[in-house]
Amino acid sequence: MGRAVMVGRGPTGTRLFFLSTVIILTARSSRAQQGDGCGLSVLGPCSGSLSSLGYPGTYPNHTVCEWEISVPQGRRLHFRFADLDIEENNCQVNYLRIYDGIGPHRTQIVKFCGLGLNVPDLILSSGNQVTVQFMSGTHQSGRGFSLAYSTTEHPDLITCLDKGIHFTEAEFTRYCPAGCLTSVGEISGTIPHGYRDSSPVCLAAIHAGVVSNSVGGQISVVNSKGIPHYDGSLANNVSSTV
Repeated sequence: MGRAVMVGRGPTGTRLFFLSTVIILTARSSRAQQGDGCGLSVLGPCSGSLSSLGYPGTYPNHTVCEWEISVPQGRRLHFRFADLDIEENNCQVNYLRIYDGIGPHRTQIVKFCGLGLNVPDLILSSGNQVTVQFMSGTHQSGRGFSLAYSTTEHPDLITCLDKGIHFTEAEFTRYCPAGCLTSVGEISGTIPHGYRDSSPVCLAAIHAGVVSNSVGGQISVVNSKGIPHYDGSLANNVSSTV
């Protein structure tokens, strides 16, 4: 039968604080993307998710995309990769870069290329502005990338592709980024029966109405024994399968 994942809101104070800051942060935050290589992306006021064009299919040749992310002064950003699969060519024509800052005076934090890369650690900015740049030249393979970001007040940030089966704790809390409705995962389950542990946790949280796609937020999860059959349903623009 497998396991079921019950998804609920995080601590009440955290939930209310996050929702109450949406209007304030939206007015003061700057978020933009430009180029012909931008995939499905949601750049929220405190968190978001980015991907290369066509992800998880092979990204196209000769494209570029830059995402400029700004959060209020005094805050910093960190990034967690869900997938990083870029064909290597000495990192000259196919690569992903993350910069501190926006504009001509930005400085490079990291540069990645290579197929099937594992980046377990959070990538941390030194300030409140970051540029993410993805460049592609001629190549044969590579899914590109998928990542999540948030302000550093959320060290328990996960990605839109993290599934219940990836967590061994009986109960845990995590922070879901904005934008997981655009993820390529598939969920099975409903409230109140819970979700199969093969389901992406944050997508299940949107289906359950625990977080919104445009904002994200803190969730609480309980792992328990699953049931033989999960009905399909449509909720909050997310379809769960039978």
